[in-house]
Amino acid sequence: MDMDIYDYIEKEKISYRRVLDLTVLANPLGPSNKAKTAMRASLKTISRFPDPETRILRRYLARKHQMGPENILFGPGSTQLLDIILTTFRPQRVLIPAPLPARYASVLQRIKTEAVPFPASGEPLCSLDADRLMTSLGGNEMLLIPNPHLMTGALIPLPDLLALIDRIEGSTTVFVLDEGLIEFTESASPLQRAARSRNLLILRSFSLYHGLAGLRLGYVVGPESLLAPLAGLTGPIQVNTVAAAAAISSLRDKGFRRRTNEFIRAEKAYLMDRLRPIAGLEVIDTACPFVLVRLQMSARDLKKRLEERHILVEAFEDEKGLTLVRAPVRRHRENARFAKALARMILQANPQA
Repeated sequence: MDMDIYDYIEKEKISYRRVLDLTVLANPLGPSNKAKTAMRASLKTISRFPDPETRILRRYLARKHQMGPENILFGPGSTQLLDIILTTFRPQRVLIPAPLPARYASVLQRIKTEAVPFPASGEPLCSLDADRLMTSLGGNEMLLIPNPHLMTGALIPLPDLLALIDRIEGSTTVFVLDEGLIEFTESASPLQRAARSRNLLILRSFSLYHGLAGLRLGYVVGPESLLAPLAGLTGPIQVNTVAAAAAISSLRDKGFRRRTNEFIRAEKAYLMDRLRPIAGLEVIDTACPFVLVRLQMSARDLKKRLEERHILVEAFEDEKGLTLVRAPVRRHRENARFAKALARMILQANPQA
């Protein structure tokens, strides 16, 4: 299992500020200003117990997603909600598009569930082949798809996704769609379909796009028939007052969305311009707030060399054995630091190049 930033700073005995952690796909701008204002205001009522039903946020999301409040279940982040889903339904095998994201691996390992990778064909940005996927579904009690994919950025268009949902609807397979990155894209979501389906659950989080990871808040959308067992296992999950106030203010902040999109677009262009001239690299754009960098070096060696420069990354190998590193868009100085470190690392590894 890879180290997280807390393991790393403990091992290296260095300050958090010295580490460039590129393993997390958080909004480089952090929380919206309106969310920060709401958090400060909510401290005036911090002595009260939170609303156990989270009524204001629940009703807002129900109106926004055009569904009933009963189709929404809150939890302490999407990873914890995924843990609850897996613990509730206890699938022996889960079909997941490759490569396997690290946060899935840790949850599946904990509950001793087998991850069955569904290999992508061609470039990592290709859409999933629904026919091939349905053929592979036999014997797997659950289908777990991150859309967009957390590692490759692969995005399934809504028409293809709805066709896949239609084909799975009549089966006993529980379909979990993880939309942790969907708000970074302009892609539509089948949220309304999940509310009236028989076996579809959609995960959403306030950790990444909204920059509220420290408040631990996420939710799952689905039919009451699937949400009831989850609620029965967890009991009432109370969303803390600060998290609820920040979430609803962030959702309402249209200016934050505009600033986020403009910033990521500009800084991604800068990052790609810095990376493309480096010999031996191929830079691939994605619909997500990251680019992929392909190079001829083992993923293990790449991580080790970057860790020596206090940079943590997620990397995986494609079907040809080439390494792909996920490079999230960060603040300008951090993007420059990563590009410079990668160029120096490759030069040291191949001095004759």
